[in-house]
Amino acid sequence: MQSTCDLVIVGAGAAGLAAARAARDAGLNIEVVEASSRIGGRAFTDSTTFGTAFDLGCQWLHAASINPYTKAADRLGFRYRKDPFRYRIHDGTWWLNDSLVEQFGTSLAATYDRVAALGDAGEDVPAARAIDPADPWGALFRRAYTGYMAWPPEEVSTYDTARFRFTDEDWPVEDGYGALVAADGADIEVNLDCPVKSIDWGSDEVMVGTAKGMIFCRAVLVTVSVGVLQAERIKFFPLLPEAKLGALSRLRMGHAEKVGLSLKRDIFAGVGPHFAMLNWEGAPTAGFVCKPFDRQMAILFASGPFARDLFAQGADAAIAEAKALLAKVCGADVLKEITTAKATGWGTDPLHLGAYSVLSPGGGEARAELAQPIDDRLFFAGEATSPDGFSTAHGAYNSGVAAIDAIKRALA
Repeated sequence: MQSTCDLVIVGAGAAGLAAARAARDAGLNIEVVEASSRIGGRAFTDSTTFGTAFDLGCQWLHAASINPYTKAADRLGFRYRKDPFRYRIHDGTWWLNDSLVEQFGTSLAATYDRVAALGDAGEDVPAARAIDPADPWGALFRRAYTGYMAWPPEEVSTYDTARFRFTDEDWPVEDGYGALVAADGADIEVNLDCPVKSIDWGSDEVMVGTAKGMIFCRAVLVTVSVGVLQAERIKFFPLLPEAKLGALSRLRMGHAEKVGLSLKRDIFAGVGPHFAMLNWEGAPTAGFVCKPFDRQMAILFASGPFARDLFAQGADAAIAEAKALLAKVCGADVLKEITTAKATGWGTDPLHLGAYSVLSPGGGEARAELAQPIDDRLFFAGEATSPDGFSTAHGAYNSGVAAIDAIKRALA
């Protein structure tokens, strides 16, 4: 690792890797430092536990036609599916019929439209404000919204929903989104197992203190999660300005976790891949991806405070709850069919401390404010800084490229 350079990039997730390539192509002398022993950040594919690709983090190519990772998948030969998203609803006793599912779909779309309309009108209020209290599907919308945003609609600003760029193209990566991000960034030289402890940006040169020594540079790009910044895992000297701290205070880390369950046989025979929604009184904010890519699996997706509290108890507790919920949906005999299980742990991972960022009601322009550089030497990128692609790998990727554009101008 060199001791001096033009730019230090902190973090080798989607934002850091994209920034590194853009900086390298611009002729900048860079160092990329990553606290973990791998690249990819919250994009991570486990290919050993189940003998097939299991994404612990991001899984879908959201906004696929404008997602840079779609082109990367095509170039690298990664398979993805364009099948329309299908869901079923279980009421705790049995599956609802197609007519009721269609009714929910109509209500879901109308409620999302109302959330977006509030945000478009400049109403920076809780997304729950758009839920019709007379709508019988209101509770299920709350669960669905929490699953999507990783936090309940009562505590998420309408700005986030209104500004996210939807294209109705959510294509799951069969060979693993995390593996795709890692393959796309394989040509980037990264210093692994090299956490950054401090950034001193108050002198003529910026000094970045790492576990492997000090690096002197002209600028730093920080791409770590909001959770890591809020926990002050990196010490800044001088302290970050009040405006930056204020932006951070209006964001939070949402929680989204998974439990993968491998099955001896196809327990959903006659039904294709789908998402099973839970809709009974007291049902958790969770559901199952059933038969992903036609594999004999069920994957619990848990979100919000439910996921935070459950997975904080450890993998065994999360797996036990996943099994209990699957048994409620499919019958107790299904427990005999489970062969292998694996749980994620993003909320307790000290390198991430959650799934992805959420804008609190009244949060205003916190994402844009977080992205603003300080003194043309301290820059920020990552999904939390993306106004229309937050929570996604492609939002992080685009933020990294945009940051390098600003850094090139500053260093020129």
